[in-house]
Amino acid sequence: MADESDPFECRLVFSSLLSKLNASQQAIQKVANYAMRHKNLSEDLYSCIIEVLEQASYNARLNIIYVLDAIFSASQKARYTSYIEQTRPDLPRIIHAVVAGGPKGVLNIPNTQKILNNWKRKGYFDEKDLEEAEKPLLEHDSSLIPAQTNAEAFSKEDILRRMEEDRERHKRLREEIWIRPPEESKDAEFEEFWNSTDSLDPESDYEIMMVQNMLRLPHYSWNMMLSQRSTLS
Repeated sequence: MADESDPFECRLVFSSLLSKLNASQQAIQKVANYAMRHKNLSEDLYSCIIEVLEQASYNARLNIIYVLDAIFSASQKARYTSYIEQTRPDLPRIIHAVVAGGPKGVLNIPNTQKILNNWKRKGYFDEKDLEEAEKPLLEHDSSLIPAQTNAEAFSKEDILRRMEEDRERHKRLREEIWIRPPEESKDAEFEEFWNSTDSLDPESDYEIMMVQNMLRLPHYSWNMMLSQRSTLS
């Protein structure tokens, strides 16, 4: 039983799982499941995540942030808040650990930004907390790193392995994107899309809409409506 687990033993097992972690969904979910199964030891297990994160390779650090994403998703479904609450004050520290350190850290920026966007969409943290966490991303610009530096930092095998692992990591976010928080209102998804849509521009959008209508229903008297609009304007 999880409640009877020895804290020291759980830390050893969990640290071992994190150190052997790869980018597959199965491996990431296995670690997240262990964290949730032993959530009565959440403080011990969370401290393991931070310790392993800051000692791991940059590719492994990206896998660990995906583990956090899986833990948060499971926590939200279980209405369990401890992991998210413990992570909140450490967000800048975590993101900095994943993206700092030259070309290898910069390579993690696109995936890290996707994770933060997912956390923002799921409402795990306040926007001001996420804005603070995003600062390390804004401080780095991959376009400023010379191509020669990138070539020296990564072998062909490194690049191919990274491409394959990125495909594995993206599978989870593609699956998660349609899952909505259980406590949100029925209009929340509509409001999210509405707030992210640009305002209607009468000078151009109406014309575009009319052209699309003409293509869809060519036998309707769209030309007359267009001429009336032109006269009014």
